[in-house]
Amino acid sequence: MTAAMGTRTLSVPDGALAEAAVWIARLHGPERTAAVESGWRDWFGAHPDHATAWEVVTDKWNKSHAIPVGLVHPPVRVRRRISQRPIFVALGVVVAAASLLIGAALVLFGRGAVTTTIGEQKTLNLRDGTRIELNTATRLVVRYDSKTRVVELKSGEAYFSVAHEPRPFVVIVGNRKVIAVGTSFTVRRDQSAEDSMTVTLIEGRVAVAPTGAPNILPQQQIPEVTVLSAGERLQIRRHAPVAVDTPSIDRVTGWMRGQLIFDHTPLSEAVQELNRYSATRLSVASLEIGQIPVSGTFRVSDSVSFAHAAAETYNLKLAQRGDEIILEPPQHDDILPRE
Repeated sequence: MTAAMGTRTLSVPDGALAEAAVWIARLHGPERTAAVESGWRDWFGAHPDHATAWEVVTDKWNKSHAIPVGLVHPPVRVRRRISQRPIFVALGVVVAAASLLIGAALVLFGRGAVTTTIGEQKTLNLRDGTRIELNTATRLVVRYDSKTRVVELKSGEAYFSVAHEPRPFVVIVGNRKVIAVGTSFTVRRDQSAEDSMTVTLIEGRVAVAPTGAPNILPQQQIPEVTVLSAGERLQIRRHAPVAVDTPSIDRVTGWMRGQLIFDHTPLSEAVQELNRYSATRLSVASLEIGQIPVSGTFRVSDSVSFAHAAAETYNLKLAQRGDEIILEPPQHDDILPRE
């Protein structure tokens, strides 16, 4: 089959188109893993026809669902312009079949669903100019229409740099939502607490409101709606009042630079943060050890080095049980050897 892409005519084998459709469905699904990504890279580089098929099917995905190529990692550049004839006419039955595969994936996995695994981070560049940075173990769904730009954060954490335009930009987190127009902020949703969320505003203004509230930024405070100013952080926890403070923005956004920054942070909390990024689990042997204040800058993916630094600084011992490293009082003899 052939397809007009911009000023080029691409020759696309039928089999390669079908395979490309399957790969794009797998990469956009919730079961995406490092093994799936590795398999995609092997397939992509195995034959020049695969790259051509990927370009065609990805462009079809983008045009049909308003999801840019940046959603696929590693990103692949394709031309935005296509011929005036719809691409499914140019490609005939094969691309129609590919569209059915993609459509089925959207029904199963949620329209525009994007995920990161533990320790993985990803950047999305949406068509309106909005950029989203996904942190570790994050899942979100993008749903744009003619009136509203909606992103639902299912789990994890993301940074939003929102392009300014008339359509409101809404991030849904459980039974609440963040309403913006053009600004930058982070949103975090912990899996352990379904109704908890943290919103930190980097610049501009946002409103945090129940999902049933209008998608507008109120000019003054109204019941059940919190309007944040630049530098403010809102924390919502179960059975606790809404709390607003002004944290260090450098610390809040450290994960975007591959860093975790602690400033007199209880060791137990520091351990919980590191556990978000690694399959190697850290734990503390007692409440007393967990209260030790920790300060410093650490790499998000290096739990072992953090454990050694904490043990050396606070005269603790390290014991290893399977994939778990335990920080224990010094009377224990099990010491994890430094690699």
